[in-house]
Amino acid sequence: MHRINCTQTKRAILYMDGTSNKRTQNTKLDEAKARFSKAVNIALLNRFGKIPTANAFANQFNYRAEGITGITRETARKWLGGQAIPEVAKLIVLVDWLGLDANEFMSHRIKQVKSDDDVVVDTVLELLRHMDEKNRNVVLITAWALREAQGLQAHKLDLQGLRRTLLLNLDTN
Repeated sequence: MHRINCTQTKRAILYMDGTSNKRTQNTKLDEAKARFSKAVNIALLNRFGKIPTANAFANQFNYRAEGITGITRETARKWLGGQAIPEVAKLIVLVDWLGLDANEFMSHRIKQVKSDDDVVVDTVLELLRHMDEKNRNVVLITAWALREAQGLQAHKLDLQGLRRTLLLNLDTN
């Protein structure tokens, strides 16, 4: 008969358990990198209307990164491609610059993504809150007329530009 060595058995179990945990941690890290990359790319699309090159992104980041070490285009490429996540100080710069929600990419919980229609509704509601009754009625009648005349295709609208223009016009009135 072979005698089972308790020490060897414990080592084997710890080795197997540690390997499993490392794989799980690596998978979670890869998922976080992918969520981060997606959030940054969407924020850049919203801000610039396109995803800039890694070099342009690095330059824009470095311009805003006061008091911390800048990044190279290679680092920017890794962030944009989901291969790396920045350290906390650089993450703070990104959150402030691009208006990112860190919970969106750091949490495992899936956040409901707003459709273009949701963005339109939210923008119109925000604008309506700041208008007097006469302007509110004009906007509602115009929206109704657009829908009836041609069917509103929200994906073709420059929502951010529309929102900025309307808010600027409201501030001057």
